[in-house]
Amino acid sequence: MPALPRQLMITVLLTVAPLVWTQTADVDDELADLDSLFSDEEMIETADESEALESPADDLLTQEGVTWGGAIRGSVSSDWNWDDYTSAGFSLTEPTSSSLSPTIGADLFFSARPESDFRAYGKLKIDTTTDGQFTGLTLTPDTLGDGVLPDGWTAEEDENGDIVIRDQDGALIATVPAETATAATGIPAAGDTGTGNAPGLEISVFELFSDYTWNDSLFFRFGKHTIRWGTGYFFSPADVLNLTAVDAEDPTADREGPISLRTVYPFGVTGSAYFYAITNANAEPLDIAIAPKVEFVLGPGELGLGGYYQRSLAPRLVGLYTASAWGVDFFGEAVLLWGSDRVFVSPSDDQSAAEADPQDGHELVLDTYRVDDRLFAHATVGARYLKQWEDGGSLVLVGQYYFNGEGYDDSVPGLLPATARLALNPAENGLASTDPDDQPPALGLADLANWGRHYFGGTIALSGIPVDDLSLTALAIANLSDLSAILVPAINYRFLDRFSVSVAARFTLGGPDDEFTDPAALLLGGEAEPTVGLTFTVSMPAASF
Repeated sequence: MPALPRQLMITVLLTVAPLVWTQTADVDDELADLDSLFSDEEMIETADESEALESPADDLLTQEGVTWGGAIRGSVSSDWNWDDYTSAGFSLTEPTSSSLSPTIGADLFFSARPESDFRAYGKLKIDTTTDGQFTGLTLTPDTLGDGVLPDGWTAEEDENGDIVIRDQDGALIATVPAETATAATGIPAAGDTGTGNAPGLEISVFELFSDYTWNDSLFFRFGKHTIRWGTGYFFSPADVLNLTAVDAEDPTADREGPISLRTVYPFGVTGSAYFYAITNANAEPLDIAIAPKVEFVLGPGELGLGGYYQRSLAPRLVGLYTASAWGVDFFGEAVLLWGSDRVFVSPSDDQSAAEADPQDGHELVLDTYRVDDRLFAHATVGARYLKQWEDGGSLVLVGQYYFNGEGYDDSVPGLLPATARLALNPAENGLASTDPDDQPPALGLADLANWGRHYFGGTIALSGIPVDDLSLTALAIANLSDLSAILVPAINYRFLDRFSVSVAARFTLGGPDDEFTDPAALLLGGEAEPTVGLTFTVSMPAASF
């Protein structure tokens, strides 16, 4: 079966942290104040009683007005992608696809502390979209034209609005439900005339919250904010509170948090107790999620113990630990779940539907099911090492192992491609019923992630050596269960203080049944083959303000 082309984009951006600046008084005014101090006849004054009762710390913890700041960034990236670079017909001069991607973005924040026990904070994100709209791309038959589907393949919209993809012989390849035809597929936007689409801008409220301190003993935060829960770098099974999981290929990216109330109670000098109450819109009062956690110093590091409960999800117990020794930072997480939020699959006892027409790609009939009465475990351990030299050079090493107790043991050949097909064609479920009220659980895209049991993530970054302003990085993400992997080497050079140029390659390794071989092809019902992508990026002047 021909492999489906897809867009793979790796963009290396020059990023800078937000910087808040303050304005100082005019020098002449300072000298005038200094002269007036020594010209007063009465050098010592009696302080007002009300002023004497005020704590000096109040002046340090309050500010007049509102502090504004942020950072702006921009880049232009050229991407070239090749499918199945291991085949005999591979040609470096004939990429499967290519694209040009200009981006511009900014983070804007404000902070106000009118009183010593109260603070307000907000953060906006402005990012480029590729379709000239404020929403994602839309998948339609018109967008699946030449250069997207293999020669002879067709895409038509059926009476339900779903996209039906067939090969040159008319055999069904995949049915993409209308609600899942989104920008995640990486397919060009409708109306593309061959010159691309004018970029649009998307504005989102990333964080908005207020802090309140009661009696210097209880600390409250309410609003939308990222929650620091978990110690992992590439993988963090303990972080179940944020709305987005850690992206293993971009582990330092901001993660969106929910609307929650956080209460912190410090006890002693080495510990703190946390309590989170998390809410969602259009939910019932009993749908509030609660997450208590306690942290305290233990030996050379810090131990955290917590739990998570929401009546519709599997309850969790969480253990966290971080410590430093010999110049290395060690971290670990352990999670126990009673039941699982995942929809599982297994081969159906009745395979007649797959045997009746083997040419349509329906090779394995699957049943879907949930597990609510069994214990699952996750665990991860890792280490970070940072070395900085006096001449400005630095070395960063990070490695992490992750055991995924909800993953598959990879004992059934073709299980992952068959599951991806079932996600696109739910009617092929072996337990499908004619009764609309008696249907098996439906698969989601999240059920295809973290497919294996064992994973590894590692990165190395070397900067300032052997040339100033030159950085070399390498990233590896591997599924140790099926031995598929993603490798990303990159080189970046900064010039003219605020410009930078980078070249990054992205290699995928694995077989047609493996997770990291070509996830995009699996999601479109194609055959996964090893891919390679090359990205050349020029990052424009960026700065904090």
